[in-house]
Amino acid sequence: MADFDPHGEDASPRQTRRDPAVTRRDPFVPGPRPGETRRDGAAGGAPLVRLPAVLAERFETVAELPVQGAESDLLLVRDARGGQFVVKLFRRGFEADRDVWAKLPDLDSPHVVKVLETGRAEGRDYEITEYAPGGNLRALADGPLPPDVVAEAAAQLADGLVALHRAGIVHRDLKPENVLVTGTDPLRVAIADFGLSRVIEQSVVFASSSRTLAYAAPESLSGQVSPARDWWSLGMILRELATGRPPFAGLSETAVIDHLATRPVSADDVADPRLRLLCRGLLTRDPRKRWGAEQVAQWLEGGSPPVAEAAEAVDVRGPGLPFAGRRFTDRAELARALVEKWDEAARFFFGGGQEAFRVLREWLAGLPDDSRIELIDGPLSSKLPPDVKLLHLVRWLDPSLPPHYRGRRVAAGDLAGLAALADDAAHPDHRTACLLGRDLWEHRLLDVLAGFDGAHDLARVDEQWRAHVTAWNELVRWLRSQDALPAGAKARLPDAGSTSSDVRVAGPPAPADDPPVVLLTLLALAADPGRTRRLVSDAAARARAGPQEKVPWLEWLAEGAGDDPLRLLAVARTGPEAVLELEARERELRAAEQRAQALRARWAERERQRLAGRGAAAARAVAWSLPLLLLWLFGSWVVGALFGGGDGGTQAVGGFQRSSGVPFGALAALSVVAWAVQCGSEVLLARAQGRDYLPYGPWSWLSRVLGASGRGLSKASQTMSGAVRRTGGRGCGVLLLAGTVPLLLILMLMAVVTSVASLLWTLLLVAGPAAHAVAAGVRLHRWRQRHAEEERRALA
Repeated sequence: MADFDPHGEDASPRQTRRDPAVTRRDPFVPGPRPGETRRDGAAGGAPLVRLPAVLAERFETVAELPVQGAESDLLLVRDARGGQFVVKLFRRGFEADRDVWAKLPDLDSPHVVKVLETGRAEGRDYEITEYAPGGNLRALADGPLPPDVVAEAAAQLADGLVALHRAGIVHRDLKPENVLVTGTDPLRVAIADFGLSRVIEQSVVFASSSRTLAYAAPESLSGQVSPARDWWSLGMILRELATGRPPFAGLSETAVIDHLATRPVSADDVADPRLRLLCRGLLTRDPRKRWGAEQVAQWLEGGSPPVAEAAEAVDVRGPGLPFAGRRFTDRAELARALVEKWDEAARFFFGGGQEAFRVLREWLAGLPDDSRIELIDGPLSSKLPPDVKLLHLVRWLDPSLPPHYRGRRVAAGDLAGLAALADDAAHPDHRTACLLGRDLWEHRLLDVLAGFDGAHDLARVDEQWRAHVTAWNELVRWLRSQDALPAGAKARLPDAGSTSSDVRVAGPPAPADDPPVVLLTLLALAADPGRTRRLVSDAAARARAGPQEKVPWLEWLAEGAGDDPLRLLAVARTGPEAVLELEARERELRAAEQRAQALRARWAERERQRLAGRGAAAARAVAWSLPLLLLWLFGSWVVGALFGGGDGGTQAVGGFQRSSGVPFGALAALSVVAWAVQCGSEVLLARAQGRDYLPYGPWSWLSRVLGASGRGLSKASQTMSGAVRRTGGRGCGVLLLAGTVPLLLILMLMAVVTSVASLLWTLLLVAGPAAHAVAAGVRLHRWRQRHAEEERRALA
């Protein structure tokens, strides 16, 4: 939605900004707090209402408008460029309907005042709207207007109402003061002030009635809200423009209510026949037959849509109690009318309208029955709900009627069906059954209903019902304390009659009986015990047979039930939880199997990649074992050169005596065989390990050995070298140790082993590969153990 900026070049009445909650603190100024209304007569003509700081930064207050709303203050303001606007500040305690604000961008009629910005500042909602310097329609309604002007006003206001209703808004307070004049030559009007507006989600809802009775539709007395209500108000406005006389002039509020409730508003004093037809259509009492957008459009095009015939008027000055378009003097006749129009009667007499209740009280005071005082001062003046008050009134008026409550018969045979309605949320009577059942329980209405003729057995039903509720609540509290029942089953065993708003003083909160299925089932058990027992028993049998396999806790609950209807009801209530438990277990098993399959697939992929690296591992095994071949050949050459014999004699070589031994050719061949054994061991190991062979190759131990020995030699070098004491770094002693110590060892050993050198080397060529092969087997075994452990963890 585009922002409204009074300082911008593109500021337009079609732009609306919604500021959800902007609150800033004004600097301290003596006097009223920001946003409060001061009525102490400010000097110098200064406005009595101050703008909140967030608006005062952008606007200058010009004046208060002469017409102030009941729930808001209206200020004329000016921006920096001289543009004038109206700021509507809701008084504290009043808030705009956010749903209406959300619909404002959908209003595209030139005959609906543009709300340019909405928001909240310093605890007050505000709206910024267009300013209409021509004032409102009240200034033009001081005398009859020409028919063509009235027709033009009708067309423009109808266009505005269509736009409002299309956006889902019902104005609810349409009157001349809320119609602004945006132009006088020709006449241009626009609907304003959505303070009492309401977003309609259904065709008819009920809410608080309008505050302007003179223009209110008859159905508004009972709180009914629908688009038809605005069309009635339009008819009253047009009638006033055509006749120059405001409706109900000089009548008190009580007289206006009585007139609206009992008789139609005549349009016979409208001189122009076309306008008279329009007013008659719009002022039809029945909202279902009242003219709306379609009929007004036909009228504007020159048509003459039919007008529903008005009901015969009831003389407002006549005797009797006015209700539903009639006056009643007979108690029994009134009682039947109240039962037939129960909802309307409860709202009209006891729904908050003090005038209607006062008229009822005065009518009751005229009846020759002293018990009326107890009725008036007792239930009718108490804080009981309207429906309960109406029940007491109907029973007092005519106890010979069949027992009725909320417009429905409530005999003993009718009570058993309430539980089924409460358990079926899709049934149209579901909500009524729930409300009726709770009222019967909370207000002990069966005792009241037992006062009707032929309904005395309802008192017994109520007594048995309350006994069943007490026994049920004791049973389920014990069951909920048993560890054998799962939490889901316990949640299906509520205290009868409890609601989500109930608070337990001690212990964990009980599940709510909402909707009150258990409460009404126990009522059915009290009202029709034989049939209800059979139904509960059948339901328990179905619940026990529902699971495809036995559930231990359900079997325990069912086996202990016997023929106790309350225990069987517990079985029927918890049976679905057993089915859900098995289904959840099945889902868990399927999920576990899917996870296991995924892990097996992941491990299989890892194994495939490991085995795919066997070729590379074998090549590296060969490459890494080649130094062993060079070692064996070099050692064989040294041994053969020093100790190998050609003629079997003894010779002196370099100061040493060379004895006869194994020739170099034989040692070289044996070296190749030794290397082949070692290389084969590594290749077999690499083929078994695949990619795992690479991190555990044959030289991994050598790097660790060299690392440890390097650290040892470095420490010895630092100890021996003088450079350590000067620099703290590694000295050259390591070179001395590395060069002299092995040489001395070799010279000492040569003197000892020269006679058996060839034999020892031959033995080394045999023992070395054999030890290598054994070590390779050990490495393979340890790898297989690690591999099995990794597989176990991967598949866990």
